[in-house]
Amino acid sequence: MHENNKHIDHLIARYIAGEASVVEKQELTRWMEQNETNRKYFEGICFADQQAVASHKIEKVDAEKAWQKVHSKMKAGQRTIVVPEEKKKMMLPVWIRIAAIILLVSGLSLLIYNPKDSSRIKYGAIAASSPDSILTYALADSSVITLNHNSQIACASNYGQKERRVELTGEAFFSVKHNPEKPFIVEGSGTFVKVTGTSFNIKTNDPDSLVEVYVKTGRVLFFTTNNEGISLNAGEMGVYDKITGTFTKTEINYSNVTAYVNRVFVFHNTTLNEVFRQLKKVYGVTVVTESPQLGLCTITVSFNNDDIVTILDIIAETLNLKYVSEGNNHYAFTGQTCNANEKNP
Repeated sequence: MHENNKHIDHLIARYIAGEASVVEKQELTRWMEQNETNRKYFEGICFADQQAVASHKIEKVDAEKAWQKVHSKMKAGQRTIVVPEEKKKMMLPVWIRIAAIILLVSGLSLLIYNPKDSSRIKYGAIAASSPDSILTYALADSSVITLNHNSQIACASNYGQKERRVELTGEAFFSVKHNPEKPFIVEGSGTFVKVTGTSFNIKTNDPDSLVEVYVKTGRVLFFTTNNEGISLNAGEMGVYDKITGTFTKTEINYSNVTAYVNRVFVFHNTTLNEVFRQLKKVYGVTVVTESPQLGLCTITVSFNNDDIVTILDIIAETLNLKYVSEGNNHYAFTGQTCNANEKNP
């Protein structure tokens, strides 16, 4: 909830009264961009002010003098009663109007829209990927979403009005167009990710009841309705356990999380078993080894949007192995085990 800040109230009053300077407007904008509560506080005052304007003729006054008068009356506990003349519209001074609005907003702050509350949000499916495809979809605001296999994205019916809200089923990478005035919110599997402009990956279909968020650039907020959650910066991954209702955060340098987006892989002393597991997620191929020990050989290599045959050729050449195609996207590696790099299972 917004703290009683005389300076901010003073800026809002000057803004509504049309007396704010360019510097004051910039300061007010920066304050609103700090968090959603500040923005909602400001919007609540402006909305109430607009309703007052619709039914009253407003007299323009000096905002600075008005606020001095407001605070002196509040301190003294005085009440002002305006009695309109018969057959004339009530003349409601700015200082009374705004003071009443702020008191109203403070008293009803719990009724102001909560970004975590999705009970009234209506979603409509706009894109879905198949088991054999990875789909890239551009939203109206130029934000781009890449859906991994078997994933779906839906847009809120009021997308782009006060916020940009979508619902995710499965896994997707988001490259969000920066817009601090309209935050981007992703709802998925009981969690929320909120940003103003950044790139990140969300995985909601983990078989172990986990929701994973990896931030590639920028900063995001990761939370639930009942848990304020955690903030994540670039290079960090947050995990929410749906069973325990807890969040954890780790710092990682793991570009392969988003490999399905651009097919860029970086492997460092990685076992073949793990390499083949990650290749299957992106290319939909099954690669096996003739013996369990062979799968424990490690490799350090990187790939940049290469086709699967090129990748397998490089792996075979690097480790002096051979592989054969067994049809239906199924491959088998044979050769001597890498004793020097062998790991215990």
